[in-house]
Amino acid sequence: MKQILFLLSLAFATISQAASLKFEGSVGYKIGPGNNTVAINFDKVVNQTSGGTSGTVRVQLWALNMPYDFSGTARGIMVGEFKLDGLKGGSFYKPLSRTVAAKMPGTATSYHMALLVAEYREGGYVNTDYRNFSNKATLYPAKMFEIEAPWSWRTNYDEGIVNMKVKKVKHYRTGSTGSLKLELWACSSPYRGGTISGVRMGSAQLKPLEKGYVYTDLDKTVTVTRPKAGTYHVVLLLLEFREDKYVIAAHANPSSTTTLK
Repeated sequence: MKQILFLLSLAFATISQAASLKFEGSVGYKIGPGNNTVAINFDKVVNQTSGGTSGTVRVQLWALNMPYDFSGTARGIMVGEFKLDGLKGGSFYKPLSRTVAAKMPGTATSYHMALLVAEYREGGYVNTDYRNFSNKATLYPAKMFEIEAPWSWRTNYDEGIVNMKVKKVKHYRTGSTGSLKLELWACSSPYRGGTISGVRMGSAQLKPLEKGYVYTDLDKTVTVTRPKAGTYHVVLLLLEFREDKYVIAAHANPSSTTTLK
């Protein structure tokens, strides 16, 4: 997945128009399970003007290559946002927390994090206040599925079978998954993504999971395909049926190699 960079280019030269919306108190954020959501919170957003009503209010969490400073030079990813109705002059939003969908980079990357508040004015949003967070954060690609340890496998070549055990398989989809498969592969190197190369030792079919459901204590015994004698990284894969084929949705590499005879 290609990381997308955005330029914060919202009319920063118009600060003199009056920065009516301001943060007061603390602000914060928390990345949710699977890196698919982010909870954004603030103590207060105040309209400091004496009359009238502001435009629609927008609150955004950004991951940036430098601390934010209104200059428009910071580049990064808009991680999550939400909108609120306009505020009357002198009024404020009380402590609020919203959980929204999160946008994540394609690879793990360290960022400066900032929370911005903006007001809609004459055809566009104008940033009126911001808070930089003191610590940089490393953001990771979003996960749709997760294989939770411990997991194990065992072969019985006399009976022609392989057994796979997994503590938990969970997903973060907003709806039901496609049909799933659990597969065991003998590979010459750890699996890092993309097309896998090796010998598929066994494959077990699983039914789709509904939203919020998980598989626990999976124990599957299937027919084994025996690799040639050698030393292997035995990798566990989870595959999901999407459109017209199964694709790798999650994987787990072993902590050490295994010598098969």
